[in-house]
Parts: sequence; structure tokens; C-alpha cells
Amino acid sequence: MADNVNPAGPVDIAVLGFLEGSTPDGSVAAVVADAVASGAVRLLDAVMVTRGEDGDLTVLDVDDGDALREVIGLDADVPGLLGEEDIAAIAEALPAGGSAVLVVWENVWAARFSAALGAVGGVVLAHERIDRSDLDAVMAAWRSE
Repeated sequence: MADNVNPAGPVDIAVLGFLEGSTPDGSVAAVVADAVASGAVRLLDAVMVTRGEDGDLTVLDVDDGDALREVIGLDADVPGLLGEEDIAAIAEALPAGGSAVLVVWENVWAARFSAALGAVGGVVLAHERIDRSDLDAVMAAWRSE
């Protein structure tokens, strides 16, 4: 990996599922492209796994062509970051007719935040991601008060 593509911020991975009959329409790609264009994130890698009705698997890397680019909107900076084990784990759980996209991104904004915090002698003492369903439950309870 070249120095200029070495991630400096926290790196996240997400698995985006598309069940039988659902098809990306470009709206997901537009959101990803906007996040990258704003400088908030950097797309590191992406892989699409599709299980046909007959059970056969198709794996498309971000560099393999337009099918995956239609879902994520652009090329990745560190293709090959996702390994065979990552792909196999998703493929095993994928139903016939379904597909999933594994996306890895760097939170560039957090690297800039950390650098600014460090410049004034600060450090992040703790960080935890709140599950969306937990957040929704708390917000619903707060609104009903």
C-alpha cells in the first residue's frame, strides 16, 4: 500500500443487502459520491457478491466493471483490502436471488478532528457507535415525554 493511500482515520466496513427483486437505482451511488466529494470519507474498497437462483455465486470487485460502480458510484483507493474470508462469510449467508455489497471506507473527517485535537493536547478517551435501533428507541421515548 502506498503511503499516500494509507488510512489515517478510523475505517468502517458495512454490508449492504439487496434481496431478490431489489435493484440499485443509482441513489446509493449518489450518496456515496457526495460523501467522498465532501471530503468526509474516502472509499477504500468494495466487493459485490450475488447468489443466482441456481445457487451460483458471482463476485465483482470494484475494479471489475460498471455493475459495482453503479451501486457505489466511484472507484476505490485500496482495492483488494477485503479478503476472501470476508467475502466467503457474506456469501454463506446470502439467499438465492440476493446480493450484498461490502464497502470499506475511511472516516477522513475523524482523522482531521483527531489531528486538531492532538494539536491542542487533547485525546479521544472513548468512542462507541450507537446501534440505530437503540437510537430510534431513545428518540421515540424522548419525543413522547
